[in-house]
Amino acid sequence: MLRLNLSSVALIVGNLVPIIGVLFFSWELFPVVLLYWLENIVIGIFNAVKMLTCADAQGFFKRIFTTAFFSVHYGLFCLVHGVFLVDLFGGKGNSLEQVPMMILANGLKWALLALIISHAFSLLSNYYLRGEYKRLSVSDVMFMPYKRIIVLHVFIILGAMVLQSFGVTQSGLIALAVIKILADLIAHNMEHKKSYNY
Repeated sequence: MLRLNLSSVALIVGNLVPIIGVLFFSWELFPVVLLYWLENIVIGIFNAVKMLTCADAQGFFKRIFTTAFFSVHYGLFCLVHGVFLVDLFGGKGNSLEQVPMMILANGLKWALLALIISHAFSLLSNYYLRGEYKRLSVSDVMFMPYKRIIVLHVFIILGAMVLQSFGVTQSGLIALAVIKILADLIAHNMEHKKSYNY
């Protein structure tokens, strides 16, 4: 059962931006998929912050080493994922090096900011104020984003491929965004269930 709290509401609000983009700014498939990929990077950056600031009894140097290892490994994962998405959905002539221009060209900067604020709110409310940083080791924190994004983005890629195969429609893009919100909520609840005692 899904439980809603302030960080869940912030997650929903942040994820409503692609729906607004589709409805009012004529976003097509690639801007939506690109935004979800950019969210991976946001998650990775905040996870590195969590790793550096957790109260791991094994000490500061282990946190530094593990965070550096995570940054390289997760960064490579995002790089390969990004190349795949741009190649599959970005059209001819686009490459990963053009992502900053794609963000501006597709009007994604405010959508990206909304997702950053959503994840920052979750970091503050769940990780610090509810004391998750006291309970989790740096190794626990390192694996948290993988559990969340691998399953989520397999569904997004498959959904995007289905839309691309049968024709991208506004209702199809909204359905993809709604499925992403529901999957995100389930993952969010599972990740923070100990903080809410359920």
